[in-house]
Amino acid sequence: MVSFTVTTLTAAIALLAQTVAAVPSPNVDSNGAYIKRAASCSFPKASKTTSLKEPMTVKGTFDGKLVRYDRGKKCTGQKEGGDKDAVFLLENGATIKNVIIGANQAEGIHCKGSCNIYNVWFEAVCEDAITLRQSSGTSNIVGGGAKGASDKVIQHNGSGVVNIDSYCVQDFGKLYRSCGNCKT
Repeated sequence: MVSFTVTTLTAAIALLAQTVAAVPSPNVDSNGAYIKRAASCSFPKASKTTSLKEPMTVKGTFDGKLVRYDRGKKCTGQKEGGDKDAVFLLENGATIKNVIIGANQAEGIHCKGSCNIYNVWFEAVCEDAITLRQSSGTSNIVGGGAKGASDKVIQHNGSGVVNIDSYCVQDFGKLYRSCGNCKT
């Protein structure tokens, strides 16, 4: 038969209670709402570089596997470009993830509707990093970041909702501008 003293049993319970208490808990404010953690500003190193002759169109999900994409042309400054100048064109509902957009481009990503942009990094923003042209719906920009935007990083020309979460920006004018050229 196995027997324990009250002292041994109390010590074992205290050890288990201490172990449980050591588990990290989420950060919450006084109202019980989660407090978001800071975005990571560790820009990843590209696995290789691909220069595109024309924009790459994304209709479903594209995982760039941390390849650097550009257009092989130097930035032209704040000269407003169009879809033809973008590195990526995302169709309505498309998702792009794990991409690095290099400095040799005029426009980064153009979304023709709602889109999802996850862990996309802009090494040097030219005119805009991201242009959103959705008439409704929700676009999500989560993780990733941008450097060197003399004006804006994200241009939202339309309606709907844009969620920006855990996004790092360095050396920039504005993170987000809504209705830069909306007709309404």
